[in-house]
Order: sequence, then structure tokens, then C-alpha cells
Amino acid sequence: MGFVVASAATIRPGLPADWPTIADLLTSSKLPVEGAQECLQHFVVAEEASEVVGCAALEPHGQHALLRSVAVSQQHRRRGLARAMIEHRVDSARRLGLGELHLLTTTASPYFARMGFAAVARSMVPADLDASAEFQGACPASAVLMRLDLRIRAATPRDAEAVAAIYAPIVSSTSISFELDPPSADEMRRRIEATLPALPWLVSVDAHGEVDGYAYASRHRERAAYQWSVDCTAYVREDCRGRGVGRRLYSHLLATLKGLGYHQAFAGIALPNAASVALHTAMGFEPVGTFREVGFKLDAWRDVSWWQCQLQRNEAPLRTPRTIEEAPLSAADIERKANDAVGSPVRARC
Repeated sequence: MGFVVASAATIRPGLPADWPTIADLLTSSKLPVEGAQECLQHFVVAEEASEVVGCAALEPHGQHALLRSVAVSQQHRRRGLARAMIEHRVDSARRLGLGELHLLTTTASPYFARMGFAAVARSMVPADLDASAEFQGACPASAVLMRLDLRIRAATPRDAEAVAAIYAPIVSSTSISFELDPPSADEMRRRIEATLPALPWLVSVDAHGEVDGYAYASRHRERAAYQWSVDCTAYVREDCRGRGVGRRLYSHLLATLKGLGYHQAFAGIALPNAASVALHTAMGFEPVGTFREVGFKLDAWRDVSWWQCQLQRNEAPLRTPRTIEEAPLSAADIERKANDAVGSPVRARC
């Protein structure tokens, strides 16, 4: 059984009868064929008018998995099929409870960065993946290793109750937030829905699939010249603090904002807050000033320290930042940019 994507193609599990077409797709895309047939059960294919026009595989290795063999026929490229198959494989990895998804690519780093993957050193490959055929010679040593943390995903309105529960004690018992009354789940749902059309709101999930933290971006100021700057916020569930949740959330948030075209990220820290200062320092933020006695909460005047992180080089922007709503629709544009840069089709594996 498959599901239909915007191009009218259907994504379904690969079948033994699909192998000759899959092999042709890999060959025409200059992707290695060796080892692919042995993991055919982990393939999905894109089918249009009873013709297989694309393929992608998820190869599990312990708690990790390899995204591999992403290929689309020449005449069906730039229609979002690769993205749809990749998202299908990412969803499957999450359902399997896997923690990380990796891939190797020689040509498509910008494309996968926009989908949340981050380049990492080849020395950081998990041992269970390092023993796979891809890392033992099928891919050249020059291929870039990229990683997606499956514990981070985009928030949905269904997360509102968990998000409200994380935020409530921060509002009621600390001066970290300058709100005085904890927002209800309905109010938090409204905020998520209001943010996501334009800006990212991410949640982290624990081993049981429960939300253990969240992070989001908001407009820095309303006047038009500020449109390339954003404010960042992150909160972690009390029982999960000190475990790297905030760092993972911020890593993904900042990468997403950079991909959307933002230039500067800002954060305000109500003082004292040593943990937040340490997090922002670790993520590349620098202090730029302090608003003295700018808020009154819990019977005391509170200072707020402002921090800044530069996301792009100091050049004139080529365009206004993309919105989150625009980003999923821009897969074809991303493919074209990647192809223009390297002169060859986007490929998930070497």
C-alpha cells in the first residue's frame, strides 16, 4: 500500500519485480548498485502511471540507519519526488525507534542540509554503519557524511499540551520567562499554529516518544529592515535538563534558520541563568548588552542579557527569507541550485 504525493506519483514498498528498474535508476544516476539488491526489503519506489520512476532505501544498522540509493528518472526530476521518498524513509526510521539517520553524498550537501541533515566528520560514523558496504568502499573517501537526529521534529498542534506542561513551571516558579500566568494548552496550540507558517517550531522527543523540550523562532522586530533577524527560544522538560536536549534543539533550529536565509539570531536571557548562558555560548552566541531592571517578577527587578549569533556571511541578502510554508514547496528550486553548483543530478549516495 502506498501514498500519493503532489506529482500524482505513489510511494510504495519496493518489490522483487522492481529490481531491474531500480538497478537502471541507480546506474543512470551514477550511484553504486552493489549491495542494493540485498536490502531490497528496505526500498520504497515512486510509481507513476504504473511505471517506477524513483527509489530510495533505508538500511537499518542497530540504532542507526543509512539513507541510500535515492534516485529519480531524468524526466521526473525537479518535481519533489526525491523529497517525498526521503521523508517517507525518515518517517519509517522514526517509527522503528532509531536515533540517527546517516547518508553519504558527493554532490548534494546543500539539498540535504535544507532537510535537516548536518555534515559531520567521517570519523564520527557509528561503528555499526562503518562496517557496511557503503563505508567499506562502495562510496569514495571524498563523500560527505551527513547526519539527521531523529529525536528532533517539527512541532504540530497536537504537541500543545506537552509544550504547555513544560512551560508552566517555568512561568509560575521562575523569572526565566517574563510571562506571569502559564498559558493553557489551547493558547499554546494557537501560538504553534501562528508560528509555523513562517518560522520553525521544533520539539525533541525522548526514547518513549514523549516531548522533552522545544525551541522556536520569532520575529525580532516588526519593521521591514529587521526581516533578516529572528529571536530564538528553547525550553527543556525539568527531568531532562543537562542531557544535551537544548543543544540538539538549538543546533537544528539555527541550521533551519540559516537554510531559510536569516542573517542574525538573537536571544534574551533573564539573569541569573547560568545554564542558558552556557548553552548560548556553546552554540556560538555572543553577549551584546544587558537591559537593566527591564522586568519585575517574583518581587524583584530583573535584568535581561541579549545574545547574538551570526548565521550568514556579512553580504547583502539575495532575497527575503523563505517561510516554513514555502520551504517544503521549494524542493525543485533546491535541486536546481545543487545541480547548478555541481553540474550533475542530486544524489543521496556517492
